[in-house]
Amino acid sequence: MASADLPTRHHRNDTIKRRQTPSALDILMQMGFPKQRAEKAIAATGDNGVQLASDWLLSHVHDPTLDINIPREYILYLCPVGPLQKQLTEFWEKSQNLCGFNGAHSYFPHVTLCPFFKCDDNKVHVLSEAMAKMEEKLSQCPGKLQLDFFSQVNFIGLFIRDQHYDFLMKIADDFSAEIRKSGVNLEPHRKQLHMTLAYQYPTEQHEALLKLAKEIDLSADVRWDYRLYSRDARSGPTEVRKVIKCYTHQLGDELELIEGDFISVDLAEVEKSKDRWYHGTSWLTGNAGMFPGTYTKKTQETFAWTKQRSYPLVERPSSVNPVTNGFHSEVAHDENQYALVVKNRPHDSPKFTRSHPPKKTRAESPPPKLPPTKINRADSNPTKITRAESPPPKLPPTKVNRADSNPTKVTRGESPPPKLPPKKTGPCKLFIMRHGERPDFSLGRSWFEEAFDDDGVYTRKNLNLPEKMYKRKTYLEYNYDPPLTEVGKFQAKIAGEYLLKTNCSISHIYTSPSLRCVQTSVEVYKVLGLTNKIKIEPGLFEWTYHVGVPKFMDPQELTDVGLPILTNHCPQFVREDLDPDENVDELYHRCNKATREILKSHEKSGDSVLLVGHSGTLDLCSRSLLGKQSKSEPQYQDFITKIPFCCAISIQQSPDKKKWTVCSDHHLPLSMGKCTGLKIDTLKRVME
Repeated sequence: MASADLPTRHHRNDTIKRRQTPSALDILMQMGFPKQRAEKAIAATGDNGVQLASDWLLSHVHDPTLDINIPREYILYLCPVGPLQKQLTEFWEKSQNLCGFNGAHSYFPHVTLCPFFKCDDNKVHVLSEAMAKMEEKLSQCPGKLQLDFFSQVNFIGLFIRDQHYDFLMKIADDFSAEIRKSGVNLEPHRKQLHMTLAYQYPTEQHEALLKLAKEIDLSADVRWDYRLYSRDARSGPTEVRKVIKCYTHQLGDELELIEGDFISVDLAEVEKSKDRWYHGTSWLTGNAGMFPGTYTKKTQETFAWTKQRSYPLVERPSSVNPVTNGFHSEVAHDENQYALVVKNRPHDSPKFTRSHPPKKTRAESPPPKLPPTKINRADSNPTKITRAESPPPKLPPTKVNRADSNPTKVTRGESPPPKLPPKKTGPCKLFIMRHGERPDFSLGRSWFEEAFDDDGVYTRKNLNLPEKMYKRKTYLEYNYDPPLTEVGKFQAKIAGEYLLKTNCSISHIYTSPSLRCVQTSVEVYKVLGLTNKIKIEPGLFEWTYHVGVPKFMDPQELTDVGLPILTNHCPQFVREDLDPDENVDELYHRCNKATREILKSHEKSGDSVLLVGHSGTLDLCSRSLLGKQSKSEPQYQDFITKIPFCCAISIQQSPDKKKWTVCSDHHLPLSMGKCTGLKIDTLKRVME
């Protein structure tokens, strides 16, 4: 049917004028911030919007350089993303554990494309526009980027071959020419392009480091990102130290330490100090002063940088089987904009937030080696990979061995035994539960310092603490990934008993990788008498903005200490997929995707599933299924304060499998001590 003609308007009001959208600078100035401060904040947060810039200004109110014009320093990096990057990161960790800190450990894996250059804060938009203009050129990469291994005394690295050297240098030169039009000077980079694996280390460590480096599989799949980073000009050359313990200043010249903050220290300051007190500058607040070095540890300099922009390097399409470095080209583009800023919230470590523009996509093409992938954002550790959905390949009829749940062997070409009872095909029922009590909530944040000495030896200081702690790679992991208390185990047990009495018929348990969630799952697993082992799903982890991404015990480690964990389960997300800078919308998206994929795997059998996670999990994993919009950040923050330990809900799929509803038989809340719990009708309102 042809579209109708546009009717003529007889009544017009020419007095109403549509206003042009004001810039971030205009809005900040309307809020009362001086222009120079507003420009400094926009530059420091990567030119990513008003909210981030205003947060930065509020946290830097006491920064002595706030009104001083100090241009930031910028640099272009080529960064790996994917399996190769994971191997490189593992090499970084192994080499540091084996031989200590060397020069390469100050940065994440990268190839330097230009020297540092300065840009006035009022011209940061010029850099953003110039990076955007490079995107089309980056899609013409001449084939897969090749690396050659090279080593000599005190240096181990990977060099880029000449074909790609010319291509990358041409883009760097074009970027330089573009920003030079606006008066920003960038000197050409004429050194051989390479990735440093190790340097500035004692000669006797060379063979050990070389052996480790040769374990890296250079043929592993990878996507390369062309990135622009910036840093405070006061940051280099400095040593960056991460705060691992809070400190309240006692004298006027001392610096308050906030856990998770980064402190820049002059290299000479570290060398000359005799009492391990250093003078440094806080990345979070910009304040400077003396601080105890024992409350910090040396870390990557790049953790204190801001990622301004990022674009993927895409192979030039060919007429046959176009491939983008082994990644599905439909999602080959990472977000073009990133913001890096810290919100100083009570009782929270400083974390990052970002704003995100719309993504662009390219035509689909199947990868040669890996399943299709979706590349999420990356921070200083750029690995962020989320599996994308794809139809399974057609195979001959099989008998499927689902690990521990079905002992039948996998044999192709055979039909199922004729006498097997038919599987359930009814609608799924989903149960969602919060973990039990954690020690920092019941005993205070000081429980860790009191329970562990400086050598990591654990002493039970309270009967509510575990009698023993599991052996982990380092005892420090317990500070960020605490276990259940003894009361927490009891809570999980009686919650499981209630599920058993209500004939919940749960067949599978999926849990967040947090130790307290795993232990909660184990207690419920024992009570229900399940045979299908517990599956770890990192996609169910809580909001990383609050806590970062801890180092969890992996499934094999959990199995080694006697927990019933399925070690060969392939999760929807892995730890590296978790974005420490995600916003609340991304949090809902992640948890919803993990939930839907879990349910999809049990769609045919109709098995009921239990998800064990955090206070927010009850809403994060059910809201989209129930057809509701994600909560805003204030609404979500309010929600998680109302969910007691081991609180649970269940939702039921309709017989036609088109709709989910909250079950009428709500689970009883669990009230203990100050945690009064929820009444059933209150829980219904909270879930609205």
